[in-house]
Amino acid sequence: MMEIPIARPRMPAADALLPYLQQIDANRNYTNFGPLIGALEARLAGRLGVEPACVSTVANATAGLTLALQAVAEGRSGVCLIPSWTFVATAHAVTAAGFTPFLVDVDVASWAMTPAIALEAVSRIEGQVAAIMPVAPFGAPIDIAAWDRFTVLTGIPVVIDAAAGHDMVGVGDTPCVVSLHATKILGAGEGGYVVCRRPDVLVEIRKRSNFGFYGSRDAQVVAFNAKMSEYHAAVGLAAMDAYTADIACFTSVAESYGSRLRHRTDVLFQSGFGRIWRGSVCVARFIGNDSKRIAAQLAGAGIDSRAWWGDGVHRQTAFADLPRHALPVTEMLARETLGVPYYVDMAEADVGRVCDVLDVIARMSLRKAA
Repeated sequence: MMEIPIARPRMPAADALLPYLQQIDANRNYTNFGPLIGALEARLAGRLGVEPACVSTVANATAGLTLALQAVAEGRSGVCLIPSWTFVATAHAVTAAGFTPFLVDVDVASWAMTPAIALEAVSRIEGQVAAIMPVAPFGAPIDIAAWDRFTVLTGIPVVIDAAAGHDMVGVGDTPCVVSLHATKILGAGEGGYVVCRRPDVLVEIRKRSNFGFYGSRDAQVVAFNAKMSEYHAAVGLAAMDAYTADIACFTSVAESYGSRLRHRTDVLFQSGFGRIWRGSVCVARFIGNDSKRIAAQLAGAGIDSRAWWGDGVHRQTAFADLPRHALPVTEMLARETLGVPYYVDMAEADVGRVCDVLDVIARMSLRKAA
């Protein structure tokens, strides 16, 4: 076991959960959109400035992506564009929804697929494009309004994979799917939610998460079971109670990394990380360096690290044969980026040790180059 782990998720303590668990005991309602689910959706909606009808919880974000894609692209055929620079769940969700993922590259500055990249890709694809699924990289904000305009311009529906994006998720006509996995910045153990300003889309997603039932026992569409339980809602509500304090801790750790590595012109964090937005991971780009070599040297010092998205979806065995365009930025990011230790109660001294070891690694590289 590493002396400094890559992550240490912290869920609400038992005493914080107890009042919500007691409500479950009193209600004897354990699932099927019970009162705690209603309370969680209302609190999420209030935070986002929308009506509760604009938020729907799901069992997990992968299921949410699948259901949202089915809801907006029903009756369409063709491929669904996704960035190869993403977690593999994006591709799994597209496949589960009945579409073939088509892999495209990302913008070098934002690490995200942009509307401009999508438009250019669509113009070069033979055949139909059924949908687009951009990804908010590691929780970074994404321009929802720009994707709303993209759909108006092209007629192609969009679903945004904002799995790690709870801290700064935006709201538009385009559905955004957020994860509440235990590793995320707001965790419920498992779960997720979908948000958009179109309640009709949320009705379709809710229907598809509940065997096709909505207001009756008639299965109106082909669907499956992707409901979030009351127990996970209890954890989510307790996590929301602690969110302000937790986000301050994440901010402090992010700022400490930024301050200690400010002198490094070869280390780049995502734009706005720790100042404008927070995620549950900290990914640095080591410009011109091999992140696998850095990971091995960190491990030698007892420090864990993680290539959170591996080498891109196109390098995953299950998706190696997917259609794709050239992926030079994805290849560069796979080569140069690495997740470093980052968690809610990470000690300042541990941040300092990680940064000191990174500085030693850099000096060793300079000596070898000389």
